[in-house]
Amino acid sequence: MGAAKPAMFLRLIALGPGCEPHGGAAPTIELRAGKGALTTVPPATEDEPPPPITDEFGTLVGTATWTRELRDVFLVRLEINDLNERMWRVQITNTISRELGFVWVTSDLDEDTLQPRLSMERSHGRSALAGNPMADIVVGVANVGTGVLHFITPAGTDMGGGFLLDERPDSIPPNDCGRLVIKVEPIPSVPFNAPDPPAIDFTLKCDTRDAEDRTLHLARSRKTGKEKLEKEKEFKEKEKEQKEKENKDSPHELQMVPDDFPLGVGPLLGWATHGVTDRWAGLGEAASKLVHFIRPELRPDLSAGALTAEDETG
Repeated sequence: MGAAKPAMFLRLIALGPGCEPHGGAAPTIELRAGKGALTTVPPATEDEPPPPITDEFGTLVGTATWTRELRDVFLVRLEINDLNERMWRVQITNTISRELGFVWVTSDLDEDTLQPRLSMERSHGRSALAGNPMADIVVGVANVGTGVLHFITPAGTDMGGGFLLDERPDSIPPNDCGRLVIKVEPIPSVPFNAPDPPAIDFTLKCDTRDAEDRTLHLARSRKTGKEKLEKEKEFKEKEKEQKEKENKDSPHELQMVPDDFPLGVGPLLGWATHGVTDRWAGLGEAASKLVHFIRPELRPDLSAGALTAEDETG
């Protein structure tokens, strides 16, 4: 038997609506090496060898197959014949009638592509007459990543600023949702003209690398006639600014099809920022450098306008 060929892994999740896997047909996954033709990746089977992937010169550079895992996660294994540096592209095409979101992670290590991702609405506020109870804040949280999401911050944690994390899930599998329940202390009625307490930012601890995506912005305010309306307006403006900041990436940018993932990475686990990186610098760089995750407003079950900017073919 010959020596094992170098391998690259792409783990893809197809996000169905309703916080559950769609369970339908697999997407069509195609790979392209350099300026060669797109080659459809077949499911792994012992019956037939996978089709060759060639570059623009017709040189055989590799083969690839995919296997379907639990909860509509698909693992693509690319075996590489030719290690020369070149651009690799992937195209993912939805094959069912329902809208889907696609999230993927690439690495030269299989386990590095098991990466959870927390998606949630991050800005929340409550208001009530001074001295009156305030309603709980309930935050829907979704795991739109490719690995199980585990929460570390324990229930019962004092978040500061009059907020208490009362409930949270232990873990959320890919393509699933849970909720956080946050208790809110009432604002004392004395002194009457005291300012509202300052808003707080609280960063949840869980096994994801992006602190921004797991940071909650929480505010409490009094309801007092005209002042109530002004404060509610002020909070909504701040909330709008925060959402605009969170939504700076457009759906098209987050779901480019085709997109690039280059080869040549080391064993260190790392995270990329949102957007597209053309190429890894070479050996020794962090694995999974190109990471695409869908923000809450792009997930079908979290927004009526999901995927509106997605290419019809992708």
